[in-house]
Amino acid sequence: MPFSLLRRGRNERDETVSAFLSEVRSNVRLIATSLTRISELKSRFGLYEEELKSQLEITVSELKNLRELLEERKTILNGLDGDSYNAVKVMEAYSIISDSEGVSFVDENADRILRAARWCDGSLTKALKNLRESER
Repeated sequence: MPFSLLRRGRNERDETVSAFLSEVRSNVRLIATSLTRISELKSRFGLYEEELKSQLEITVSELKNLRELLEERKTILNGLDGDSYNAVKVMEAYSIISDSEGVSFVDENADRILRAARWCDGSLTKALKNLRESER
């Protein structure tokens, strides 16, 4: 097979993976922002209880959206390696638990989920950078 056809096939796959990673990273960043807001609201001693409840529900919904995205594109996810794969799988685990346990789980574990989201964001950013550099 000519080199140009092999390269085009690889570039198409790389573009697909890059788009997937970008979409996952975007979802993870939304979750991190939401969790940061939860931490801010908790530090204000109940003055914003309704807003906190609403933000917790939004976070559960965002985690569910992430899980659905990961389920739709399981083959791409399974093709990831190292930190990226592990970080995404941790976020997927949190999304599964939050779907089952609900708002109380997110409320009790917001700091842990936020740390995982930041790690995932960093890992995906690094993977995207490496992917783009390999395309050149």
